[in-house]
Amino acid sequence: MSEAILAKDARGILTSQGAAALLAAVTNAGDILPKPQTEAQTDHKPFEWSIVHGANSWTQDPNEIASLSDPPIIEGLLREREVGSVIGAAKTSKTWFTLALALSVASGEPFLGLSVNRCKVLYLDYELKPGTFLKRMSMIATEKPELFFYQCLRGESRLPTVDEIAALVERDNFGLVVVDSLYRTGWITEENNNDSTPRNLAPLQEFTRRVPCSLLCVDHTAKGGGSERSAVDAARGASAKGGFWDCLLVLRATDKGPTEDGNYTILDPVLRDWPRFENLPLISFSWHDRRCVVELAGQVEPGESNATPTRILEILACAEKGISCTTISTLTQLGETTLRRHLDALGRKGKVLEFPDPTHRQRKLYRLPDMADDLDLKETTLSQSV
Repeated sequence: MSEAILAKDARGILTSQGAAALLAAVTNAGDILPKPQTEAQTDHKPFEWSIVHGANSWTQDPNEIASLSDPPIIEGLLREREVGSVIGAAKTSKTWFTLALALSVASGEPFLGLSVNRCKVLYLDYELKPGTFLKRMSMIATEKPELFFYQCLRGESRLPTVDEIAALVERDNFGLVVVDSLYRTGWITEENNNDSTPRNLAPLQEFTRRVPCSLLCVDHTAKGGGSERSAVDAARGASAKGGFWDCLLVLRATDKGPTEDGNYTILDPVLRDWPRFENLPLISFSWHDRRCVVELAGQVEPGESNATPTRILEILACAEKGISCTTISTLTQLGETTLRRHLDALGRKGKVLEFPDPTHRQRKLYRLPDMADDLDLKETTLSQSV
């Protein structure tokens, strides 16, 4: 449109001739104001139906039925192309557990006594400093992890999208990808929204459908520890998240174990394509000589995951700086006398630490010991402080 047509008078106001020309141009030129798109133009491509007639695909052959499942990554826990999650409160050794699992898959060594199909593993860590991650990996791996690859993404301003991870997997032929932790990825827009969460997570299933790879995301339990929740509802955020996963591996703190001074966690799994566990695996974590050993220590009945000591430990696991007896009593709905009896017992086993509240001279706070972060740290347990 020429400057002559858009003529202005001495005051800088568009003349009537210029206004008429501008109106005609706006009315007729599609490149100035594009016409609104129709519904058909804005929609994505039509959905492609692929209906299968059950009568044509039905079989009674046991061998054929068995072959319909994808191959296992870990026998009894995780299959190829599945999307799973490791869930636990702070200090339930989630990263130690998940690292041990990933390194077992990379080496082909059994995990918790379960056979493993060896494959290439990619571990994306969003929380630990590179030196801390390398320390933990070196403490767990007993030999050079030739098929184990990792990247620490803590502090990165630009994080990878699901599509970018999928492209990397296709290029480098990874069989298992671990994402630690889910809440740091930015993939979930509203954590407590049951409408948006399934849509946010849907690309993860599309990813494993596209490439023959399993995806395992580390997540945190709901506030309060989640000990009274079922394994499906234990994760933080929207309840719809629990039903999304093919494999849920919930770690629950416990005072149970063969030895009183050991460090144990109950594995409470929910599996879509494997038989249900009759008893729950009891996992031992031991740190000595700059090594970490993660192994099966026994089994417990399912009810043990909701026992009173477990509830106390899971609440303490969510309170990194320690909390008072009154706060624990409120959260567990236990009387303070009963609660102190449990705290005393847990303290004698070295499961709970008592220390002075820096803001209140007479009050004591309680928290879990964290032997894994600093093996040289020596602290006084509750039993020693009494």
